[in-house]
Amino acid sequence: MKTTKSFLSLMVITALLFSCKKDKTEKSGDIPGSRYVIGYQTDTWNANYMLALDSIQQLMTGTIDMTGKGIEQGGSYIPVANTMFACDNEVEGAAPFYLNSASQLIAGNRVFIESTYAYGVTDDNKLLIIGASWEGSSTSNELMIYDPAQQIITSRKFNDFSTGNEYFDFPTGVTVSDGKVYVSGFNRNADWDMKQDKAFIRIYDYPSLNFISRIEDTRTTAIGMYYTNTGIIRTASGNVYTFSSNSLAAGYEMLEASKNSGILRINKGQTSFDANYFFDIQASSLKGKVLAAYPIGGEKAYIVYVPSEKDNLLWGFLFDSYEFKSAIVDLPTKTITPVTGLPLHGGDYYFGIGSLYAENGKAYKAFKTNTEVRIYGIDLKTGIATAGALITGGGTDISAITKLSPKN
Repeated sequence: MKTTKSFLSLMVITALLFSCKKDKTEKSGDIPGSRYVIGYQTDTWNANYMLALDSIQQLMTGTIDMTGKGIEQGGSYIPVANTMFACDNEVEGAAPFYLNSASQLIAGNRVFIESTYAYGVTDDNKLLIIGASWEGSSTSNELMIYDPAQQIITSRKFNDFSTGNEYFDFPTGVTVSDGKVYVSGFNRNADWDMKQDKAFIRIYDYPSLNFISRIEDTRTTAIGMYYTNTGIIRTASGNVYTFSSNSLAAGYEMLEASKNSGILRINKGQTSFDANYFFDIQASSLKGKVLAAYPIGGEKAYIVYVPSEKDNLLWGFLFDSYEFKSAIVDLPTKTITPVTGLPLHGGDYYFGIGSLYAENGKAYKAFKTNTEVRIYGIDLKTGIATAGALITGGGTDISAITKLSPKN
């Protein structure tokens, strides 16, 4: 477990940035001058790059090898509100990157942030960050609101995440809907003994960040997994859906034999789980455990799951296992569309929710198999995946995909 902890600590440092010179022709996207930006992770965790592309189709042809190209910078990168927010651990503070009026990627004012174990986008396009003590030296966690327009943290408040008997809630994700903040997590102590016998959500008021309540649901287990922010999403309706794996692959060593992996719902603005909604993934046609969910518009999610009989490797989501599959889920109707044309693939370390980008009815994401890393484009209506660019060179994956439009 000590080796695992050290590895997890290193994986907090992922992603990168790169700026291309302005092209005189109009870039692709809804707004003139927009660029698609991808993060490229190398085999060396502190040597990563970012590339700006003129067209999303550049992800679907040829090869991508960015080693030694562009701007090299360590840190975790969060695409939010037309900004690539760089949580850089290489130097003091962190910075937002955005396109200026000339479509050049530039850095804004740096701001000090100690940790970013959970992050999400608010209804009014702010970045909400939940900081926590990895060592468990304190149970007082910090909630922060960052405004990309002003390039400052506009609000921050501490709250005690302790649950008694030396255990405390550790955040795995956060979202905001209808004036409320919803924080998911698992329960643990300083020795990283993890409790996951039930699902829980901590609820706060937005934007005051005042604590409202902690709600639980015993129908399934802990929500999300460490540092991925893929266990909770807000859909177009404002409803919040949570994803519980009860899986070794997600790092939960003590499984709950009497409970299944499943999806819960909190209806817009509510402070309780919907007692009439539970989507049992293990009992569904997938016969598997949901590990990660990515919002793809409307009321749907793209999920990565592991077949139940293949869930036999602790922390298997860290590329040690190539047994994962994907599906598209219509959450209200519980309709499943399996993704076809995609080989069995690994997890995606802790690249998180920004590693999948969706637009115009398609999703784009890099997948690693036991032989290669390749980007795939997935038709979100049919579930058909089409192989795209091969990732070569010293890179191990594409850790982030987003689109930025120039700011005036």
